[in-house]
Amino acid sequence: MKSLPDFVLGLIFLSLGLGYLYRPDIISRLNSFLRKTLFNDAYLNLERKKWGVFFLLLSLFFLYVSLGG
Repeated sequence: MKSLPDFVLGLIFLSLGLGYLYRPDIISRLNSFLRKTLFNDAYLNLERKKWGVFFLLLSLFFLYVSLGG
């Protein structure tokens, strides 16, 4: 196995593709749940600075690790 993250992303996309083909009701329920909770505009506006700092720190960590630090 060359890269575990690539394999995991492949499995996630495979399950999403099969979900869209065979059980679209589950995918639409998941979409509405995520739209109400995670992608809520009021929530994003209130928490944007925290999430921005979190993702910047996470990117710095992964860049450091990938460069052999």
